[in-house]
This record gives sequence, structure tokens and C-alpha cells, in this order.
Amino acid sequence: MKRTQLNINIDPALLKKIKDAARLSGKSLTSFVSDCFAKEVGAISEKTIDTRISIIEARLESIESTISAFVPANQKTTPFTSEEVQKCNEFIKAVFKRELRRKQYKSIKIAWNDLIDHIKCFDQWSDTYTMRLKETLFIDHGDPLSVDEMNLLTKGSKCPCPIRTGLINWINNSDEDSCCCSNKTFPSLQTICEKGSSLVNDL
Repeated sequence: MKRTQLNINIDPALLKKIKDAARLSGKSLTSFVSDCFAKEVGAISEKTIDTRISIIEARLESIESTISAFVPANQKTTPFTSEEVQKCNEFIKAVFKRELRRKQYKSIKIAWNDLIDHIKCFDQWSDTYTMRLKETLFIDHGDPLSVDEMNLLTKGSKCPCPIRTGLINWINNSDEDSCCCSNKTFPSLQTICEKGSSLVNDL
């Protein structure tokens, strides 16, 4: 078998032990060291590598599962698309109209003030959002909440779904600043994005 030279730096004490072991095994130093390398390299088989990869993948799945446990199932985890935002705007308008009738508000203004109080209490909300939501609800050909605006609303430290939470609290006459993203009886944000105003009759 063709051989090539390998030059390495080694601790003198270790070299002495290797020489002693080679002598006791009845092999030359070169044969002994070559056999040791072959045995060690052979132990690192493809099966061993595959096993390690499988262990790593299992650990990653466990980490992902743990992380997902802290994310409410009803929270949207992907960015909004333009179609989803349109469905959301339609849903918001339909819910407002239904609650206006169901709660028998004396005026639209009173209903609006009641609703917005349940939404504006969250940290990512601003006066600009208030004006934009008002435009969404009351101006037929106005510009509804945009994709960028809806995506920014999911960045809140307390509640990532302030409009959905506000609607739930408003409908149920709940405390204004309590996050209810985990509410499973109300349509999830993703379901709202997919079905829009068609969900209102089932609330």
C-alpha cells in the first residue's frame, strides 16, 4: 500500500507511552500508530454521524415545541398579505355594525368611543391608528388599514392582536387593557384573515 509521511508535534511524555505500547504490542511504531488512527477513524462511521444529526434534529424540534408553547394559538405568526388585511377590515366593520344594533347604542359616536377605549389602551396603538380605524369604519371609499400598519400592530409587548382583543373585550364588556389572545371561542386572527365578515353571524 502506498504511504505518505505525516509530521505532527506531540508531547514527549505521550510519545514515550506510544513507543512503549508499540513495543508491548510487537509492532513497529509506524504500524502501531497507523493501526490506532485506522481504528479511531473507523469508529466515526456514517451511522454515527447520522445518529448525531438525528439527535440534533430532535433537540431542535423540542426547542421549537417549547417556544411555540409560549405563542398563543390564536396569534398570527406570519406577516399580513393585502388580501388578509382586506378580510380583517371587512370583519371589523361587520362586527361594529352588529354590536351597534345588539347593544342598542343611542348613537354611532357612543359606540365608537366605547370600542376605541378597548383598543387604544395597548402600547403599539397611536392617535394615527385611531384615525385610520375610524376611516376604515365610517368612510365607504376611504383607505382601510394597510398591510404595513397591520404588521406593525403585531409588535406590541403586551398584546400582539390589539384590534382582535379590543373587539373581544368590547363585545363582552371586559376590562379594557386585558390581553385575550388565547381566547379560543372567538375566531383566531388567521381565521379572520381567511374568512372575513362571513364569521360575524357565528359570533
